[in-house]
Amino acid sequence: METTSKEDPFLSHFETLIDEIEINNKSSKTTIELSSSSLGTCQFTSSSSTKPPILPCPVNTLDSFAIKKSLLSSIESSGSQLTPLQLDFFSLIHNYHDMYYPNRTNTNDVGEQLRFVICLHLINHVLKTRARILSHNAKLKENPDLDYHDQGFTRPKVLIIVPFRESVRRIIDCFENLLLNTDDSEKTDQIQISHRKRFQEEYGGGEIDKQNNDGKFQRTSDEYNEIFAGNIDDHFRLGISVTRKSLKFFQSVYKSDFLIVSPVGLRTLLEKRRQKRKHKESSDNSGSDDDDNDNNKNSTDNNSSSIADFLSSIECVYIDQLDVLSMQNLDHLFYILENLNTIPQQATSKIDFSRIRHWSLNGWARLYRQLIVVSSFTSPLFLSLFHRFSTNYFGQCLIQPYFPLNGYIRPLSTFHQLFQRIPVCDPTLRFNYFIENILPRFDTSTYDHTLIYLSSYFDFVRLRNYMRTEKHKQFNYLTLSEYSTKKQVLLARNIFYHREVRFLLMTERFHFYHRYRIKGIRHILFYDLPSYGNFYPEIVHFLTLPHVEEKKTTVTTTTTRTNQTVEPSTCTALYAKEDALKLAYVLGQSAVTDLLTSDKNTHLFTNK
Repeated sequence: METTSKEDPFLSHFETLIDEIEINNKSSKTTIELSSSSLGTCQFTSSSSTKPPILPCPVNTLDSFAIKKSLLSSIESSGSQLTPLQLDFFSLIHNYHDMYYPNRTNTNDVGEQLRFVICLHLINHVLKTRARILSHNAKLKENPDLDYHDQGFTRPKVLIIVPFRESVRRIIDCFENLLLNTDDSEKTDQIQISHRKRFQEEYGGGEIDKQNNDGKFQRTSDEYNEIFAGNIDDHFRLGISVTRKSLKFFQSVYKSDFLIVSPVGLRTLLEKRRQKRKHKESSDNSGSDDDDNDNNKNSTDNNSSSIADFLSSIECVYIDQLDVLSMQNLDHLFYILENLNTIPQQATSKIDFSRIRHWSLNGWARLYRQLIVVSSFTSPLFLSLFHRFSTNYFGQCLIQPYFPLNGYIRPLSTFHQLFQRIPVCDPTLRFNYFIENILPRFDTSTYDHTLIYLSSYFDFVRLRNYMRTEKHKQFNYLTLSEYSTKKQVLLARNIFYHREVRFLLMTERFHFYHRYRIKGIRHILFYDLPSYGNFYPEIVHFLTLPHVEEKKTTVTTTTTRTNQTVEPSTCTALYAKEDALKLAYVLGQSAVTDLLTSDKNTHLFTNK
């Protein structure tokens, strides 16, 4: 049995019982700034008693970290060397600090580099947990009077939330490389992988259709191909148990060490359990009196803790590609995080309360939970999610986002691009301001074939319903959203190109999932700026595509001559002060301050 050093962050984090006074004393939080060439600037926030990390990482190899020897031998036998980014990142998460990293890229190897070291950390955590429990079990057999507290209420320790099945497949590849890659062939034969064939069938395949993605109807890019490579089904949940000699897939939630899920996949399971619990309670209470019903009403308040009891002892949460998850439904993600680490209301026969950690019994599990969030960009919503659920008493590492130096506006100087500041940011006030001050200006023949780009589906629905039900004005418009069928998309694009249509409403998620090249656009109006900075040039590029030119006829006194004139294409983007992060991705960090502090509300970017 491997011995574990007392300097191991695993022991110093999980075997330290924090003081209740420190929990309530939020004013003792301090923030320091660290930096490294690979990670950039890092803001570390923690209590005054927590030792801050060191950046850049002072060691060059993994031997200096408290990692299981079996994992180290697998990495050494593979011959792979960690990059400075991997070492710096691993040094932070290995010390069980919460991590927020918003600079993941989809066009190079950064995402895979981070995924590997995160998987190394998570497997190391699970193997250490299991080894410690087995070691204590052996000692208890020899001396039953010993007292050990090394468990939680349930077995699952790690929750991994990813958007697609392809992400699961790549994580499993990391697991297998760490567990199986060894020079000892006999040892490899002893490691058993259960249900491997079934996993390959359910999580493999699904390659991008090259025939329908040849660039004629869609704008292809390395970023798009990387996100949507492989199986992109977003409804799944996979339980995995890991031991030193086995890797078992498709385990039940109570027999799993890892739960790899999509937000909608786990939310569906929780809702099913909720419905079963309601049905059971209704059948049990069918013959009870009013007093019993009152008591049962109080018990329903704890339903969330009972249906999510298998999430009560989660110690590490890894959220990968948060930007892609935001294009699905973040409500599911918030719901899952809200139900983590709640004390089960009903004890099972398998719970040994004498082995449960004191801080878990006290309801402090959330204070020991590590949260790792990786995204391609940052936003106020992402930061809100991280700060809300990052409750780790060991501290939080917030990596500052990287903004392109000159943004995406400089290479697109062919067309006039107007950035207009609006005085409101609240969604309702913004909508009212838009329909009262912006929309009437564009609702003229001068602005026929105008694309209105909306990053929020709720704003899209609100504007669509307004145009549909407005009694004093009949709007000529079409719509494209993520819920549009292929037939509806084809029809809308055909009508918009060949006929006189005033507006085309398009959601950001529609562009994210399909990347269609919309022809016929003469003007673009950004209701708000795109979440992805690179979406801005992709949308503006639509102005360079062919469109049917309108013929204007001028009658003279002697002859009738037809002069074909084309109205100059325009691009207008609306922004508020609260859109500073989006502006930084589109315009570059240097231009944001000028736009937000200027006395002028409009700024025109031209090719002159």
